[in-house]
Amino acid sequence: MIASWNDLIGNRHLESWFGNSIRQQRFGGSFLLVGPPGIGKRSVATLLARTLLCNRNPPESMQPCGACEACVQVNAETHPDLIRVRKPHDKTVIPVDLLIGRPEVRMQEGFCRDIRLSPYCGRRKVAILEDADFLNEEGANCLLKTLEEPPSDAVIMLVGTSEQKQLPTIRSRCQVIRFAPLGDEDAVRLISQVHQVQADAAEISRAVDISAGDIPAALRLLGGDSSRFRDAFIGALSGPFPDPIAIRRIVTTRVDEAGKDAPKKRAVLRDVFSMAVGHFRKAMRDEAFAASARPITLARLDRSIRALRELERMANVSTLIDCFAADIAAGQTGDRGEIGS
Repeated sequence: MIASWNDLIGNRHLESWFGNSIRQQRFGGSFLLVGPPGIGKRSVATLLARTLLCNRNPPESMQPCGACEACVQVNAETHPDLIRVRKPHDKTVIPVDLLIGRPEVRMQEGFCRDIRLSPYCGRRKVAILEDADFLNEEGANCLLKTLEEPPSDAVIMLVGTSEQKQLPTIRSRCQVIRFAPLGDEDAVRLISQVHQVQADAAEISRAVDISAGDIPAALRLLGGDSSRFRDAFIGALSGPFPDPIAIRRIVTTRVDEAGKDAPKKRAVLRDVFSMAVGHFRKAMRDEAFAASARPITLARLDRSIRALRELERMANVSTLIDCFAADIAAGQTGDRGEIGS
């Protein structure tokens, strides 16, 4: 958890941007915070909530004390003027009930109703909706009026990984705050100091690069026997003629090690595809610097990105692995219609 704005690793421009907006009394409305997983979007949202709700220091100072009752309650997620909604672990999307209440009490409870109540003990209401990537169309539609016309004393923050994963109707109603991927130095500092991973800087940088900037995926790559899998998988992808049978065997073995729990299997497969994205992005950079760019590398990168999208849309795991391995070997994008679009 970030204690103060001085502790923010990477994206230091956000402090001055938020601070200037607050001091000029232009801060309010709906925001969409987007960037790679694990780089601090949720932590910044929480820190901003403490900044706005702190009892001791005014928001303009950008120095929440961290010790007053309000700051302690924000950290504990018990502050009456802070609303926080996230996707339940056992759900694939954010349930509509969390947004507008259960069917029998629609709009009498939930995110949209709570944000319209007057502040209980402060000057503002702050609402944080995590996991915005997992809003389905029905859930997103429930939010449209609230995002377009939030109360004047409310700040709404949606947290996601990319603008493209949000419906256009959501994007158009929010001010987008983009978090840049962490540079090597910041990534090493975050993983070694905050997550306390015992690894050298070169190994951490390589894990972050392979995982395409996805910090949770990089952390998993740095743990246990992940290095052996990483080397085998990247080796299978790197040859001039990748063997689809070898790719399928390596990936299937890794996924089966997660056990029978379907969410865990999908989480492992998400890491695998993220690793493929990172590998082919690096390959494209290397080819570009050598003035030897190959269309087949772009096709394989596109296929890896499509695999992530198909996984999010609940494609069958076994079929997805088979198609991914075959398409990577053939250098095809895997565009089979709507699910991969």
